[in-house]
Amino acid sequence: MFWSIRRPVALIALITAFANATGPLYGLPVLNGPVIGTTQVPGAKSGPGDFIHPGLWHTHDDLERMRLGVSNQTEPYYTAFQAFSNDSYSQSSYQIQGPYSVLCRGQCSNYTSFSNDVRAAYQNAIMWYITRDDDHWNRSTTILDAWGTSLSDIHGTDTSLLVGLEGDLFANAGEIMRWEGNWTESTAAAGGSAGFSNQLYWLFARQSIIVGQANYGMISIKALLSFAVYLDDISMWNYAINLYQNDLCAGLYGNLQPGSGQSSETGRDQGHAQGGLGWAAEASRVMQSQGFDAYSLGNNLLLAGGEYAAQYNLGNDVPYDPKFYRCEAILVNGPWSEPSPISRGVTTTTPYVYDILYYQYVVKRGLSAPYITQMKQQLDNLTGGEGHTHITNSLDDHPGWGDLIWSYPSSGQYANNNNQTIWGAAKKVKSRTGLSL
Repeated sequence: MFWSIRRPVALIALITAFANATGPLYGLPVLNGPVIGTTQVPGAKSGPGDFIHPGLWHTHDDLERMRLGVSNQTEPYYTAFQAFSNDSYSQSSYQIQGPYSVLCRGQCSNYTSFSNDVRAAYQNAIMWYITRDDDHWNRSTTILDAWGTSLSDIHGTDTSLLVGLEGDLFANAGEIMRWEGNWTESTAAAGGSAGFSNQLYWLFARQSIIVGQANYGMISIKALLSFAVYLDDISMWNYAINLYQNDLCAGLYGNLQPGSGQSSETGRDQGHAQGGLGWAAEASRVMQSQGFDAYSLGNNLLLAGGEYAAQYNLGNDVPYDPKFYRCEAILVNGPWSEPSPISRGVTTTTPYVYDILYYQYVVKRGLSAPYITQMKQQLDNLTGGEGHTHITNSLDDHPGWGDLIWSYPSSGQYANNNNQTIWGAAKKVKSRTGLSL
C-alpha cells in the first residue's frame, strides 16, 4: 500500500519538476519532451532523406510555374504579379522593424514588428525567385538572419498562434532562400549555433507540440508540418501528419464533419470557421509537396468544407448539425444551436482561403465547386484578388496572393520534383552574381 501510494505521487512530482524545468510560457509549462510519432500513418517518413526540398508551400516546380507564368505573361500569374510586386512588403527597400529578443502575444503584445518583417522576408523571397534581383535576396536573408540571431524567447497566452502563423511564414521564407538561393544562416557552424534553425526548433517547433482544438489546433499542426520539413525531423513529421489525420479535436475530422463539410466552429463565427478551413488547406499543401495527397482525404472533405462555408457566406441556408461542434466548445461560449451570423458575408475581412481551394480542386482536379467559384469571383470583384487588402485583412493569418502562389494554368497532373531535393536550383537560371549557369 505504501508503494502504490508513493509511486503515483513521485511520478506526479517528477512530471511537475520536468515541466517547470523546461521554462515558463507566460505562467504555463512548456513541453520540451520527446515527440512521439508513428510510421504506420499514411504519408509517414522513415528517414531524413525522404524529405523533398524546397518542400513547404512551394516545391521547385511550383516556384518555376510562378516564374515562367510571369515571364511568359501567362494569366493569372502575370496580372497577380503586377500587384504583388507593388506591395510594400515585396520591396527590397523595405525597412526592417526588428529584431527584438522577446516576443509576446496575449495580454502582452509586441509582435507586430515580427509579423511585418516575416511577411517582407517571404514576399522578398518570392520576388527574388521570379526576378533574380539580388536586392530581394539580400532583403529576405537579412531579415532571416537578423531575427535568427536575436530572438531568445516567445511567450504569452496566444504563443501557439504567433508560433504557428508567423512562424510558418518564417519557415517558408527560409526554405526558399536556403534551397533555391544557397543561403546559409550567418551563425551556422558544425558545433551548433544560435541562429535561425535553432530558433525554429526550440522557440517555434517545440512550443507547437501541445496542440489546441479546432482551428487553433490546426494552426499548430500545419506549422509543425512545415517545421519538420525544414528541420528534416522525421519524428516531428510523423507526429504532425498523424495528428492531421487522427486527432478528432484538432485534425481534419475535428474541424470538418465528414460528408457535410460543416465546420466544428460554424456555430461560433465565420472568421474562425473559414480560418480553420484555410489552415487545413495550407497543411495539405505541405503534404502535397512531400508527395502525399491530403486534399483527397475523407472523399475530398476540404472541398466539401469549402463549399459549405462559401454557400453560407454567400447568403444561402445550409443544413446544420448542432451535435457537431469543436472540443472544449465551452471555452468559447459553445456549443451552438445554429450557424453563427458573426462575420458572415463577402467582405474585405473574409479570410484568404478560397483561392487555394479553387485552384486545387476546380482548376487542377477539374472538380465542380460552384459556391467556392462564386465566392472567389465575388471576392476578386470586391478586393481585386487575395492580397490586395492587407490593411483590412489580418496580415499573418494566411499568405494571400493566391492567383500567384496557389494557381495552376489548367487541370492535369503536375510534377512534384520527382522526389528530388533541389539544392541551389535557381543557379541553373541565374546565379547571385548575375552569371547564367
